[in-house]
Amino acid sequence: METAQAMSEPLFQNLEDAVVVAETALLDTQVAVESLRAELDQFTRLHQIQLGPLYGRLDELDALTAETEAAMTGDPEAIRRAVEARARVDGEDPMLFAAANAGLLDDEEEGSEQSETPRRPREEPAAPKPDPDTPVRPSKTAQRLYRELARRSHPDLVQNPTEIARRHAFITRVNAAYEKDDLPGLQKLSEEWSLTSSGPAKDNPQRELWLRGRLIWLRAKQAELALERQTLMENPMADVLAAYQYDSLTALRSISEQLYTAISEREALLNSLIGS
Repeated sequence: METAQAMSEPLFQNLEDAVVVAETALLDTQVAVESLRAELDQFTRLHQIQLGPLYGRLDELDALTAETEAAMTGDPEAIRRAVEARARVDGEDPMLFAAANAGLLDDEEEGSEQSETPRRPREEPAAPKPDPDTPVRPSKTAQRLYRELARRSHPDLVQNPTEIARRHAFITRVNAAYEKDDLPGLQKLSEEWSLTSSGPAKDNPQRELWLRGRLIWLRAKQAELALERQTLMENPMADVLAAYQYDSLTALRSISEQLYTAISEREALLNSLIGS
């Protein structure tokens, strides 16, 4: 009996150590994923603000050039290119735009004459906005999560003043998410509590079971974050940033120089067509 107990202590400590290692790895991964997300969000926003007008100017020059060539030659292929280039500038679907100009799209009402002007792709009606004065009734899933979180993190369950304050702050966030029926927010709070809770005391018989469950959760969360990072890396903006060693300023400067060069070349081409 004593031998079995002596053997269980190292195994129990190994389980404790494995949980600590998994917690540290998860925190490091969370920081890395959030940092990558912040970099991509910032770069995407700056890219749109600073370079969007330049891309727009390029598209306009391409459309003008294509339209000039179409007017000069009358070639059907040149006309098709001009129609598609103008559709891109106007934000149309080039295929629908071209079909409409060729008279291939019928009007919505059966038997009506074809429209003389191209139509935009049909847009779905916008969903009605919720009335801000209407109270939100939390869903059953939100109610279940709320009860579980309140049971696990209620301040009355502890006596340490620091822990009481921490739980008060946490339960305030839980209440706010519940009032808004914010199910994703409640789920994140549940994960956060599982991550920060220390679980049963080391001399508690339930400690080993809690450690095993926590290790399973930590590894599952690590896999989830790895998938999230992979998804972020598949963003086209991530490829651009990676090409510049994740230096947003250098990337923006280099791309803008390339765009200005391309604009100058397009303007010269257009001027030569008009002057010929």
